[in-house]
Amino acid sequence: MKKKITLILLLFAGSIGYSQILDCSKLKNIKAYNPDYPKKTFVIKGATQESYDNGVLQLVWSLKWLSDCEYEVTCTKKLVESQMEVGDKIVMTIISIDGDCITVKRTFHAKNFPDGDVDPENTYCISK
Repeated sequence: MKKKITLILLLFAGSIGYSQILDCSKLKNIKAYNPDYPKKTFVIKGATQESYDNGVLQLVWSLKWLSDCEYEVTCTKKLVESQMEVGDKIVMTIISIDGDCITVKRTFHAKNFPDGDVDPENTYCISK
């Protein structure tokens, strides 16, 4: 009986040792791109996020961190024709970090999605 309890404790301790805690602190000020669309980038600088397409500024967002690995952006300026409108919001939940790439769940809140529209998995990589 003692051996079984010891084995269970060792297995439990091992699983805790291998569980990963996300460190999102390096994402507070970054330039990132979508590997599927490398010309589309965004820059996070403090409480602002800027969206670019081929180097041209498209949208400006105010940014508020909701937790260590989740933030909300609100569109404050629309500089070109876009599906996004001033006042639209996106909640970005960072679900994994693999090297210089992050995977996020995006939840859009807009006039046509008042209850939110979820994009469950999107990957971005930090530009060097």
